[in-house]
Amino acid sequence: MATHPGSIDRHGTEWRIRLCVGGKRHTFKMDGDRPREDVEQEARERDTDLRRRNGKGLPGPMPFSELLSRYLESEVPQLAPNSKKSYRTSLLAFSTYFVDEGGDLPAHEIRPGHIHGFMTWRRTHAPNGSKLRKPVSARTVAKDRVVLHIVFALGETLEIVDANPVRKTKAPKGDKREPLILTGDQYEALLRACEGRPMLALYSLLLGETGVRCDSEGLWLRWQDADLERGFIDVVSGGAKGQRTKSGKSRKVPMTNRLRAAMREHMATYRLRTYHGQRSPWVFHHEVDRRHAKAGERLTGLRRAFGNAAARAELPTDLRQHDLRHRRVTTWLQEGHDISRVQKAMGHSSVRVTEGYTHLIDQDLLSLVVDRGEEELRALVGT
Repeated sequence: MATHPGSIDRHGTEWRIRLCVGGKRHTFKMDGDRPREDVEQEARERDTDLRRRNGKGLPGPMPFSELLSRYLESEVPQLAPNSKKSYRTSLLAFSTYFVDEGGDLPAHEIRPGHIHGFMTWRRTHAPNGSKLRKPVSARTVAKDRVVLHIVFALGETLEIVDANPVRKTKAPKGDKREPLILTGDQYEALLRACEGRPMLALYSLLLGETGVRCDSEGLWLRWQDADLERGFIDVVSGGAKGQRTKSGKSRKVPMTNRLRAAMREHMATYRLRTYHGQRSPWVFHHEVDRRHAKAGERLTGLRRAFGNAAARAELPTDLRQHDLRHRRVTTWLQEGHDISRVQKAMGHSSVRVTEGYTHLIDQDLLSLVVDRGEEELRALVGT
């Protein structure tokens, strides 16, 4: 295991030492015939000398646990609620592997080999270190790798590490889950299965008609966010404690006539209703007191109810709430709407993200083959 600052590599017939001190990068070269041990010692001496002369160097090596703490304190609070939960799970896995089991090395001593070791370990272990009966998916490991890359990127910014060791590792390959795009009949079957459950019925219709993100956007909807007169839903970021969109930006999404009618009916029933002497500000709220929530409080999840409705509608078992967002994008694109407007409504970071949905519109692609076959058939029979 290397115990030197910066990076050392071969450059032609020479050794090259690269250091970063006080925000400045320094490069030194040594005779390629010198043994690596001498080069590492030279790197340590150069680094010590630069920090002494700079007077602004870091106080000393920072353990990996401290880097995790800094990331948790400075970066995680800015994430959307669901992202916070996901990132904290990854951070727990890092702490277990690198700190509890790995001895909490200084952050600058962690190398690509350590990162590879973590990914191998993560396939068979839960974040708390317990052994799993079934390996986690490659997608989960790849997600943890992305978060680890972000943590070390912060380390580079703070000059805690000279280079990001995650860059030299490869994400594990696995089968990518393709979104399940419901047909029109399947979509209607889902909505029928939600009848009799007002909150679930409007929630499912909202996801399907606007494509808003489920837990981080749809369930944060307040009465004033639904503009029935103009026909818009305001997806707000920062409007309430803990409320944040994935991008951190607010946006407007148009409502279909069907959704406007359903929203108007829902408002007539629930907007003026009082719970414990107060009106609920939330469109989706508890109607009765429960063990962990009072009537009028915001619903934080409808995943189980959605899954039960999908089962009643006899839809594929792997249907997810987020698939309704994918369906909204693809149907808009199929209908020929301007892609930049679709991007704006969906809150995608760029048009490229929206363009990525075009591969899901297989019906149009299939029609190309069918049309071509019909033309060739007519040519063969002379009609």
